[in-house]
Amino acid sequence: MATFRTKTKPPDADAVERLVRETGVFSVTEIGIARELVEENLARGDETSGYRFLIEDDGRGGIAGYTCYGPISGTESRYELYWIAVGAKARGSGLAQRLLRATEDAVKKLRGAWLFAETSTRPDYAPARKFYTVNGYRLLAEIPDWHADGDGLAVFGKKLR
Repeated sequence: MATFRTKTKPPDADAVERLVRETGVFSVTEIGIARELVEENLARGDETSGYRFLIEDDGRGGIAGYTCYGPISGTESRYELYWIAVGAKARGSGLAQRLLRATEDAVKKLRGAWLFAETSTRPDYAPARKFYTVNGYRLLAEIPDWHADGDGLAVFGKKLR
């Protein structure tokens, strides 16, 4: 089983921003949010911020891929996968699937019962939706025009225990 780094470091804010921007699908606002979650974790830690990370370094001072996940406030044993992103050089290597499995294992260790993931319904997000389905996630809800006109929300979930 792969071992990923769990502690963020100050250079990770820039590295995550670069990685998320490199994917070419996230908006400027979303890219800013990805960075903010790293900064929040750096400032307040896993428990207080509610954001946990699994990170695969690329060996060149950057990040090959990462996940950010955490408990959903007001729920019992429910977690959200806030981000999963893999850089272009690591695509097709199985890194995304290894990160997802490791995130599921980490949530189970935290006594999480469900892991939820949200994504867009836009056509360019079809690979993301397929990724969740192939990895055992069910489409639980779709809300049209959630993000913007023509850009709906797809909510996936997987029962972990």
